Amino acid sequence: MKKIGVIIPTFNIEYSSEFLNGVYDFYQGKDVSVVFAQTKLPHSTVGVYDYQYWSASELLFSQEMDALIVASGVYCASMNQKDLEDELNKFGRRPVISTAIPLNLTNSYAVLADCKSSYMDVVSHLKNVHGCKKIAFLSAAATGSEEAIERLNSFREAMAANKLKFNEKFLFEGKFTDFDVEDAMRKVLKTKADVQFDAVVSANDMMAIGCYRVLKDLGLTIPTDVKVIGFDDAQFANYSNPRLSSINQNIYKQGYDCAKAAFDVLNGEDVPRIIYSELQPKFRQSCGCVSRECLDNIYKDREGNVLSEENTKLTRLGQYMNDLDEKNNIIILLDILKGANTIRQFYYNLKHIIHLCAMDDMTINLYPAPMYMDAHEDFIIPEKMELSMYSDIVANREDFNPSIKFNPSKLIFAEHEIAEKPGLYILHPIFSGETNYGYLICRINKNKFADYSIYLKIIINAIASTIEYTNKLIETEQLTNKYTELQEDNTTLTKQSKTDDLTGVLNRRGFYEFGQRTLDIIQEMEHAGIVFYADMDNLKKINDSHGHDMGDQAIKLLADVLRNVFRSNDVIGRLGGDEFGIVAPGMVLEHVPLIRKKIDETCKKESKRLKMPFTLSVSVGYADLEKSSLLKQLMAQADEMLYKEKRKKHGRR
Repeated sequence: MKKIGVIIPTFNIEYSSEFLNGVYDFYQGKDVSVVFAQTKLPHSTVGVYDYQYWSASELLFSQEMDALIVASGVYCASMNQKDLEDELNKFGRRPVISTAIPLNLTNSYAVLADCKSSYMDVVSHLKNVHGCKKIAFLSAAATGSEEAIERLNSFREAMAANKLKFNEKFLFEGKFTDFDVEDAMRKVLKTKADVQFDAVVSANDMMAIGCYRVLKDLGLTIPTDVKVIGFDDAQFANYSNPRLSSINQNIYKQGYDCAKAAFDVLNGEDVPRIIYSELQPKFRQSCGCVSRECLDNIYKDREGNVLSEENTKLTRLGQYMNDLDEKNNIIILLDILKGANTIRQFYYNLKHIIHLCAMDDMTINLYPAPMYMDAHEDFIIPEKMELSMYSDIVANREDFNPSIKFNPSKLIFAEHEIAEKPGLYILHPIFSGETNYGYLICRINKNKFADYSIYLKIIINAIASTIEYTNKLIETEQLTNKYTELQEDNTTLTKQSKTDDLTGVLNRRGFYEFGQRTLDIIQEMEHAGIVFYADMDNLKKINDSHGHDMGDQAIKLLADVLRNVFRSNDVIGRLGGDEFGIVAPGMVLEHVPLIRKKIDETCKKESKRLKMPFTLSVSVGYADLEKSSLLKQLMAQADEMLYKEKRKKHGRR
């Protein structure tokens, strides 16, 4: 059975809804698995952790997927086409079906809007029906989007074909937003007299609405003084005042055509590399085809036929009722999840969650350990992960920790029977803040993608919370044994090459790993603790005067001093050079002066006993656990205090 991925930046815009519905409807009843994912943009921080979503696309590049459908036009409205192509190159030679933009990939197909014929219709209509000769254009070509550039070029060609001269002064760059085009127009149009065009054609509806505001402020009336025609036929176009004439892209049909192209290619059919989707102009009030006094939802087509829009009142009523249902479902979902504190408790509620959210099944897959994700770094899929749980309410099958391990680079469906079941799925990464835990896949039975995005966000937040709580709970249950195991664990770490070769204490990696674990334990027990940062004084002078071998001897001596001063359950590590870190569980601030004094006395005593040609001296900074729960932050605070200590010593000298 073939598997097809569908990636789009977000489920929550009108374009996405129509496009995904077209894909969804084509694949209904087909013997394929289709996996949808909203990915945001690579490294995006528009929403603080938006970059986490991109891991979904990396997972859909898995060897298990046979073809990929990409909403390229939406991506390239916000990112460079070359950057998108670089990401998609990871999919190799498998077919990629793009919408709105042809991609320079090895095996790509594109479903494109027939902009040339649609702009020809619009310009011819303005000239022949309304007598317009001076037509302005609202462009978005500055975004670099191939789609925007094509719309501008198609408009120019339509003007030339209609023997109309295009005045470059009538070109306004709006970057697809109403605010940008408004700024561009206001810089040029200061008074009514500056408006020397009789019509405006826009590369999208949003910019046309920005134009509305400018013309209104200048005292001009639409369509009496200036005709306006947009592009996209967004829902708000029919609710604007006056109702906006626009070009309907039939986004649903483009999604349907993309789905059909992928299906046909995988079944060996001969599919053209470029598939054109016919567009439909809708001439309403803003160009004068429908009277502004008319309250009926009607428009004229390219042939001048009067047609009715969909029953808007009925559509809006249906949407209102759907919104009420979804709000009620969200409240119930939150109540269900409130009682699921642990991973196992979440599993017990999983079948109820699936049923409530209009799903048929769900699998939850976790990485061996949570992954820290940085916005500036690429996501690298681990080679191993484990199926944590699944529930199939249609087949009445479920399991918790079934001991199924797999490589997500090779397959993303871990459970065999679900993997072989055709259907329409959504893949969503499981993350909270900067931490990525894995991903879930759910089989959906409705095409309400915007609602699913809300459900899944709530669900992944709950999963992340249960993982963290369960891990802390396990730690708490083992706390009585932790302190007696510290030294034993230290030996284990040594075997794992986490010790420093010169001194025998933990190396930097070992110190931060084991030190953080120790901090987690003592903070869970609500015990005190101190973190120290120790730095030898005058190492450079020792090296210069007595040689680097003697410098190494001094570093080894400092490690011995710290071992003598601190307890066996304190964590000591060499951070590099002559810098050391110590985590001392149970220690309180009142002990710090005594520790400093003991370090100083031991340094003098051991230097004298070993007949060193110098007296070892150490500066020490510290931080208590009330400042932070993160070892790196505490060490940074201790380092600041150490720096002040060194300045005092230099001052005395």
